[in-house]
Amino acid sequence: MKRLILIVLFGCCACLVRAQHLELPPLFASGMVLQQQTDVELWGWARPGAKVRVRASWPGARAEAVSDDRGRWSLTLPTPEAGYEPRTLTVESAGERIELEDVLIGDVWFVGGQSNMQMNFRGNPDQPVEHAQEILLRSRRPGVRLFRVENGYALAPSDTLRIDGAWGPADPEHVREFSVVGYVFGETLNEVVDIPIGLVQSAHGGSAAEAWLDRATLERFGGFDLDLVPEKIDPVWYAMQPMVLYNRMLAPLLPLRVKGVIWYQGEANVQRPQQYGDLFTCLIETWRRYFRNPDMPFYFVQIAPYEYEGANSAELREAQLRVMQRVPNTGMAVTLDVGERHVIHPARKEVVGQRLAYWALNRDYGHPAFGCRGPEFRSMEVVEGRARLKFDYAPNGLSFFGKEPTGFEIAGEDRVFHPAQARIVPAFWGNEGLEVWSDEEPEPVAVRYGYTNYVDGSLYNTEGLPASSFRTDNW
Repeated sequence: MKRLILIVLFGCCACLVRAQHLELPPLFASGMVLQQQTDVELWGWARPGAKVRVRASWPGARAEAVSDDRGRWSLTLPTPEAGYEPRTLTVESAGERIELEDVLIGDVWFVGGQSNMQMNFRGNPDQPVEHAQEILLRSRRPGVRLFRVENGYALAPSDTLRIDGAWGPADPEHVREFSVVGYVFGETLNEVVDIPIGLVQSAHGGSAAEAWLDRATLERFGGFDLDLVPEKIDPVWYAMQPMVLYNRMLAPLLPLRVKGVIWYQGEANVQRPQQYGDLFTCLIETWRRYFRNPDMPFYFVQIAPYEYEGANSAELREAQLRVMQRVPNTGMAVTLDVGERHVIHPARKEVVGQRLAYWALNRDYGHPAFGCRGPEFRSMEVVEGRARLKFDYAPNGLSFFGKEPTGFEIAGEDRVFHPAQARIVPAFWGNEGLEVWSDEEPEPVAVRYGYTNYVDGSLYNTEGLPASSFRTDNW
């Protein structure tokens, strides 16, 4: 009991000490990137009731605030158009001053999810990152800045909670520790759009979607035990508990102004595909509220094929596909061709980051030349014992890209699926489609593609973008 009292007193003293001095969270520091052409919110701590003045080196960027009785203050500052000119920002209060230098104005993207997003260039034992050295060789990019939040959890949010993280440049030393998928995404945008890109990574291995949502949202959603106490938090599996990552790794960053979010998560929810579709939709909508942008782009990665135990991951991939199809301003990078049967962290991270970047380039940066969406099943008709399938998002047709077409199954009224053959058939019904058949099923009624845990995807459009696993039935 004495130890508990000492801890509480120490925490209170720490907050009191903080309230006596002008301070900014590490998110606002020299070398940062601020979101262009918006009103960014800045916050920090000062003496209670003290006036805080902020001015920046671009025209019209001055603002004032008064700290509350806990020393917390916040204000908004307008930002100009993106550019590489280093800017300065000064914060003053009660005779104290903080000078921030080398501030760039550009686009800030939030990098979130679980281990496949968190995975850096070092990889894991017997789980390497393909082309890691080659990417690091080219990673000296002055126009890309990185902020990585260290892992941790909290049972409740707090406006005095400090995140552990710092801004760093895009050079081999800093990039090596950063998300491979996130860095490749930002590098690609910077190369094509040629504006500063800030990447804020807050991703935690093994995390479930519900860990990234607040208590009130989860109470409305229902279905979760929210009465967590420290002794119930397993130190190994805490990232799967509701709220705890939101409290520690997201809430202290809010309301950060960002261009959009990229997200790679779902493996931890693979046992609950029916719930995940609604939960992930809720997460996207709620995060748009967190970041105060109801139309915020949200681009995510479909989980890669892998031999899960006790689940068919195709059901969760299907749920992710449905989310993209029904939630505006979202996009999904399909990974049906990059999975590994016995490795949950596939090595081909570079192509995943690029496929996410195609969405942003196409949708947000005015580059429609970049295709971003793979073929999606539209309709089926049976002709002479063979199923003929048509697809959307294959404007120039389909391709197997030299692969043997695998992963196709066909069934009749008995609902027994048999391995099937497939071929691309040009110009039926006026455009190209796919013909699927099996000698074991003369009267097909349903086709499935990649509807298993593991498959090496072989169906693409001519832009090289793979099709998701799909089924024509709803059995």
